[in-house]
Amino acid sequence: MTNLMLLPDGMRRWSEKNGVPLEVSYAAMGDKLVEFTGWAREEGFTTFYIACSSVANYSRSESVVAMAMNSYIDVARRCHGDLNFDLSGALDVVPDRYLRELEELREKSDRESDFTLHFVLGMSLAREVVDIFNKFNGKIPAMTEEILADNAHVPEPIDFMIRPGGHVRLSSFYPLMSPFAEIHFCSPLLLEMARADFDAALRDLRGRDRRFGLYPV
Repeated sequence: MTNLMLLPDGMRRWSEKNGVPLEVSYAAMGDKLVEFTGWAREEGFTTFYIACSSVANYSRSESVVAMAMNSYIDVARRCHGDLNFDLSGALDVVPDRYLRELEELREKSDRESDFTLHFVLGMSLAREVVDIFNKFNGKIPAMTEEILADNAHVPEPIDFMIRPGGHVRLSSFYPLMSPFAEIHFCSPLLLEMARADFDAALRDLRGRDRRFGLYPV
């Protein structure tokens, strides 16, 4: 079974394009992410990761952070009852008032479900590696790939990633231990994506010849 990661993008541009407040855009993001979660589940993915925020995102104004976090919490409230909900990341950068409710929703979710919605908050590859190093510095004889994998913010290698919005960059949203992740960049802003766009992304990703560094047999 495969997993999928979504890198949401374009809320500010969507609000400017449509002449609506940014708060409206983030509220619409919640609706779209609930929709995406349903699509991912219908397509048979075992885990749907949402790259909710980078460490740098928490340097934005308090009001913008609140808009984004409240929208993510709304998604978790609406979805947690019939799936396994989880979260990870550099959680120390997430304000406690948001983190507490997300952790409560995780505990109330269906932990036995065969489908997981997983929020990754506070992504930064450099920060992640530094945190793992500091955690084990002086306590182990040597760092290993197994230790890195066991302590990574994303607990498994990512198979497929989708980034809408037209930007062909990762913007600090790179999951450790995922060197063979297949990435699909597409032009529509997140809030403009329809099921047809999602299906087109999956056709692209699933149609690739994944060799994992090997020559074809």
